[in-house]
Amino acid sequence: MKKLKVFQLLLSLLSIGGWALAVYALLIFDQARPDRAVGYYLSKGASVRLSWDPTMTLRLEYVIWTCAAISLLSLALNYYAAHHSRLGYWFNIPLLLLSSLAAGLYISFLV
Repeated sequence: MKKLKVFQLLLSLLSIGGWALAVYALLIFDQARPDRAVGYYLSKGASVRLSWDPTMTLRLEYVIWTCAAISLLSLALNYYAAHHSRLGYWFNIPLLLLSSLAAGLYISFLV
């Protein structure tokens, strides 16, 4: 297999894995965040969680930082591949890195 094909395969696997983890983080976020305190539910006596779930929030933080690490590794591989072959830069890798860093910092410091 040629060097360019190996770079493309590694970049695509890392990119798909990172974005799959980002989607999984969205599913965990839905379970970790506080419930919406809608007046109708409160008037009917339904129990509403007003704070973040600690176990799910910790799992969410681990998944987000893993996603950031995968995208950072993918960005380094993309930088190396762009300078040593004809492969150009992939736009989705820095986008995933920035969004996972922002989400990780938000979860770490504000929640």
